[in-house]
Amino acid sequence: MKKIAIVLAVSASMGASSVYAGFGSLSSLASTLTESATGVSSSNMDLNGFFTQAKATNAMFIQSRSALASLLASKKDSDELKAKQKSLKTTSDLKEKEAIQKEIIAMSNAVLEASKKDEAATVAMLSALDTKQKKLLLDSATNFVIASLTARDLALGAKQVSMSMMANPGSLTNTGLSLVDAKNVMGDISGIAKNSSMALVEYPKLFKKAGIEFKVPASSAEKPKVLDDI
Repeated sequence: MKKIAIVLAVSASMGASSVYAGFGSLSSLASTLTESATGVSSSNMDLNGFFTQAKATNAMFIQSRSALASLLASKKDSDELKAKQKSLKTTSDLKEKEAIQKEIIAMSNAVLEASKKDEAATVAMLSALDTKQKKLLLDSATNFVIASLTARDLALGAKQVSMSMMANPGSLTNTGLSLVDAKNVMGDISGIAKNSSMALVEYPKLFKKAGIEFKVPASSAEKPKVLDDI
């Protein structure tokens, strides 16, 4: 997802609690979007709620993947990822944040893709994690799943949201997004939804092989974990 970093430039200033805010109302939001897709006027769409949720989902998705990557990377790469996360939290310049976010995403992608290719080495690394590391692993995996499930829910109403904002671009005023930015956010959500097997299937299987018990969240309504260590 090439444009996720652009989305996070908008939401990066949000704290952990605000990033997760609103997830309790996701079921009702998804229901509203589904109803809209089946006939409710687009003027009734809660675009601000949709995009607030979408940006928070992107933020959770990237943070959880970065946390997982930090546990599976070499010590050098893990330390670098943590340092970049720390810089991200302390940097106020939006352009600098965007640059750091792109680096975090690229590193996380490289580590996680490599972990899938060398399953034996990954299982060995997982088996060797200490108690604190296993907690971070399970909390990160939980958020990874919730972000994926949330994206799937949001994607159900994406077509109707797109129709609504194309018909009335002015409806985006309260979201703080331009039409281009809004399309990018929707593209990111669609990308997460379509590529959710790593969170929902592949990593849970690896955890099981490593003897780590992981209860996969059943729905997007489950409460996310707060990742204090990254």
